[in-house]
Amino acid sequence: MATLTITTTAPQDARLVVAFGAKLGLGRNATAAEIKADIIGYIRYVVSDQERLAVIAANPPAVFDPT
Repeated sequence: MATLTITTTAPQDARLVVAFGAKLGLGRNATAAEIKADIIGYIRYVVSDQERLAVIAANPPAVFDPT
């Protein structure tokens, strides 16, 4: 399995923990594990959504002709 590594600086980390804490509604700064879990969830969503759209594009609905 491939590995995805995201390297951030200390100033970026300081911004990330605040931003993800707010996004996740934690009422505090997010931990690295919480940020990682949210990013993984986003990646899963994007992949699933694109797969769903591909199925829809490959199987367009039948046209209803009432005549």
